[in-house]
Amino acid sequence: MTPRLATLLIALAACVAASATSPRRASAQELKSNAMISNGAAPVDTTKPKPVTSFTGDLGFVNASGNTNLTTLTVGDKIVRTDGLWMFTQTGTYISSETNNKQSANQLRLGVRADYAFKPRLSVFAGGSYERNTFAGFNSRADEIAGVAWKAILAPWDSARVDVGGVLTQESDVNGTNQSYPSARAALNYKHQFSKLAYFSQFVEYILNLQSSGSYRFNTESALVAPISAHIGIKLAYGIRFDSRPQPTFGTTDRLLTTGIQVSY
Repeated sequence: MTPRLATLLIALAACVAASATSPRRASAQELKSNAMISNGAAPVDTTKPKPVTSFTGDLGFVNASGNTNLTTLTVGDKIVRTDGLWMFTQTGTYISSETNNKQSANQLRLGVRADYAFKPRLSVFAGGSYERNTFAGFNSRADEIAGVAWKAILAPWDSARVDVGGVLTQESDVNGTNQSYPSARAALNYKHQFSKLAYFSQFVEYILNLQSSGSYRFNTESALVAPISAHIGIKLAYGIRFDSRPQPTFGTTDRLLTTGIQVSY
């Protein structure tokens, strides 16, 4: 056997041995990776979740003519955008009513809020709201809120969030007076899903005036939504807004029952 042929055979044997051992090494590495995954040591997914935006719009309209002339319009919206640990919420409600060609209700409420989740169930929030309701005794009312939110219930069909914090209010009343005062605030948002699209929700809010003894506001809204299609449903809502110390000649309680179409995306 010549030296050149011997060298060629040795090189060929080395290549065959390397190709035979590579699959065994790869299989051993694969088994090691599978063992890590089974032991809960899977590689961490560092990709950031995509932002999610949802929209809900409410519309209700009533018109009666003849012995009674009545027109009522209700419009509402809610936009929620979740981006990582942040959640941004915008809400709006407008109600207008005329009875016998005379305005009998005109309410506007707008709100924005930002939540930052520093724990799976805990977050801090800040926001503001604007309200106008001359039939309740004020031309404008602005609330700046801040506090801590706790997700008290996280279940497949039930959820509840509890807010605790403070409020700073600036109010302009129909009698020409203006007032500004701090308050303590507690609120509960509860939701029960009957199915993917049908649900019941309950909102309760208590605002205690820290400047005037015995002065507080109490607001609630109960809502029931039944789906018609994947994006359209019928909404029935009943709300109560209570002010323990309204302006003179005005009542303490406003009640509102609305029904209409809800659109969700």
